[in-house]
Amino acid sequence: MYHCECLNSILVLVSPMILQDFLSNRGKHIEDTVNLSAGTLAWGLRATKKAKEMDGFINATIGSATEDDGKLMVLPTLVKELSNLTGDQIFSYANMRGVNEFVVAWKKDTIDTYPDYLREGANTFSTLPITACGGLTGGLMISAQVLFDKGDVIIAPNSRWGNIDNVFFKNLQLKESTYELLDKEGNLNFDNLISKIHKAEKEEKKIGIYLNFPNNPSGISPSYDEVKKFQEVVEEISIPTTIFLDDAYEGCVYEDSVIEHSLFPHLIGLNENVLTVKVDGVSKRYYAYGARLGLVTLGFGEEVSEEDMVKARELIAKATRTNTSSSPKGIQVAMSNVLNDPEKNRQVHKEKKRNISILEARYNYLKKLLGEKESSILQPVSFNSGFFGYFLIKGKQPASEISHKLLEKGLGTVPFENTKNGLNGVRVAFCSISESNIEKAVNILYSV
Repeated sequence: MYHCECLNSILVLVSPMILQDFLSNRGKHIEDTVNLSAGTLAWGLRATKKAKEMDGFINATIGSATEDDGKLMVLPTLVKELSNLTGDQIFSYANMRGVNEFVVAWKKDTIDTYPDYLREGANTFSTLPITACGGLTGGLMISAQVLFDKGDVIIAPNSRWGNIDNVFFKNLQLKESTYELLDKEGNLNFDNLISKIHKAEKEEKKIGIYLNFPNNPSGISPSYDEVKKFQEVVEEISIPTTIFLDDAYEGCVYEDSVIEHSLFPHLIGLNENVLTVKVDGVSKRYYAYGARLGLVTLGFGEEVSEEDMVKARELIAKATRTNTSSSPKGIQVAMSNVLNDPEKNRQVHKEKKRNISILEARYNYLKKLLGEKESSILQPVSFNSGFFGYFLIKGKQPASEISHKLLEKGLGTVPFENTKNGLNGVRVAFCSISESNIEKAVNILYSV
């Protein structure tokens, strides 16, 4: 029995019935809260399987950008740098704060994406980042553990990546306050978020706010006017408030009116009651998805001493030590070498620009085709950035049913469903569809 030849046999061997006397309360309920058959990866596996059975199948499930031939979109300069590392550089332990040359270079690289008038403030009001193993997810988990207790309130959009529920509301058991990110026409709307903040100020001693732009799954980002409106609210917040910025897709923007960098420099230095936690990583910014390296930067609402900056950063670093110990070193050394060498830095940014231009061409073609079509079932939102197009479901048909139909017709998508907060839509990852296949994908999409 122990020489199992299939995964199902192993799962039966280690069944919940056998473990019942050993499980924690979390373990007893994990089956109800983390459904491995319903998330992005599960739908990706379904699509991968279907692609083997159906010629011409289009897999638009996983948010990893691919070339037109289906190979992963990467940066050749970074690949070459990784291949040139020594064994010591790859396999030795990294400092729990991160490789110093890397985190210094990462902060500069980040600030360089901001407009000139925001750079001095971004440097003055923020710490050096610390690295977090497990990518951006790890950064969110570690910082939230340090800043919030069970039952504290986090205000989060209903349009959100499913793992956010696992991190904040299931693992840490924080209290959920959901705001509607999109109106019924699929446009970004901060009004509901603002009203939830005002309500929480009256009822809570402290709160958290989770923001993710470009948003996953909707692919939407705010305009500069919308950011200014939110800034005015931040300036008036009267209780301790932590804003978590999930900056996974920062920089992937395709419209001039949309903010093309993180909200971070716009939210710091405004209000002593507000702490901004920027969580980003190499996965999307440098097309190094599986490197699983996230970073956490703290931004303050007022100027603080260098000593307090160091202490704040040390607190996050120590929390990382108790959680993931330290982060992988090889990717940090390679990134440091690339960012600190002027010629390699120039070349890698040229490669990034090339990748963005391919994604932008796909985006523009997709938007053009959607403007020529109409559906009684699907309502495209006003996506303008990121890796995804997103479609609200008109009526009450579950998004999972739509995705099942699309799967059988030759298009892999990911449904986002949450009956409690009204989320019901289908995500299409145009980042992984060649431009030549976009028209076919749209035709399948609008055939349901």
